[in-house]
Amino acid sequence: MKKDVIKPNFFIVGAAKTGTTSLWMYLKQHPGVFMPESIVDKEPSYYCDSYGHTDYDKYLQLFKSAGCCKAVGEASNAYLTSPESANWIRKEVPDAKIIIVLRNPVDRAYSLYRWMVNHGYERVYPFERALEIENERKYDVSFYQHNPQYYYNYLYFESGLYYEQLERYFNAFPAEQIKVILLDDLNNKSVETVQDIYHFLECEPSFVPTIKVYNKAEMCPASVTLHFKLRTFERRFYNKAIGKMAHYLFEMNMKIYKQNWSKLSFSTGELLLKKYQSELEAIESLISRDLTEWKKSLFVSISD
Repeated sequence: MKKDVIKPNFFIVGAAKTGTTSLWMYLKQHPGVFMPESIVDKEPSYYCDSYGHTDYDKYLQLFKSAGCCKAVGEASNAYLTSPESANWIRKEVPDAKIIIVLRNPVDRAYSLYRWMVNHGYERVYPFERALEIENERKYDVSFYQHNPQYYYNYLYFESGLYYEQLERYFNAFPAEQIKVILLDDLNNKSVETVQDIYHFLECEPSFVPTIKVYNKAEMCPASVTLHFKLRTFERRFYNKAIGKMAHYLFEMNMKIYKQNWSKLSFSTGELLLKKYQSELEAIESLISRDLTEWKKSLFVSISD
């Protein structure tokens, strides 16, 4: 007799750099929750047009070991920014539970930029220059074609415009199937917040997860341009000697020739906050949360 195919029934859809890796680690500690074990498989991104798993059967193989777990899920941050994802998930998994984590968009934008630089995907420095060319990148078809996986990551400001992204999910799913939390909740009330999500997933909420910080920020490479070029060589010649050498130098550039990241400048933080103000007010109404702390005019940079 053919074994029943196990499909995911919940999705952490983003946003990027909001603590989703930590949440993934906390959720999969629960005996009633199954998520792909490897960090490599954490974000399969099947429900994205431009990249990720394209073979549905191979995608489902990620969940074959779920056994009798009640909650089976995955965590692909691209599902929040990708316009097609919400309706695609709704079409194939109409009863899915959706989990969304939001972060102060100013902090998140700079955190995302640092991540992109540290991993060799961003060649533009400093952050202010990347913000200046964001619209140019957005409408550059060639840029999108060469960077489908990280395209929305390069839109540091725009990817923090959460309202439209949230609205796609609220239009696709009943409100009771959506759980929106803030990174503030995950940081300040970790166990309580995670247990509330266990309850949302209809798993025993009294389970206490081990709490620690995952995916912490790294130091800044001394040469952003060199870091980018080494990553490019590594990806282009992955299985060849030059690619392996590039990978070694990439790692050394991060470990040896590194420097501390500077805090986001007050002027840049204030400018971004001003541009996000009306967006934050709309989000408050949509998710019924008080975001006063995010809207304060006195910007104070925080770490990852």
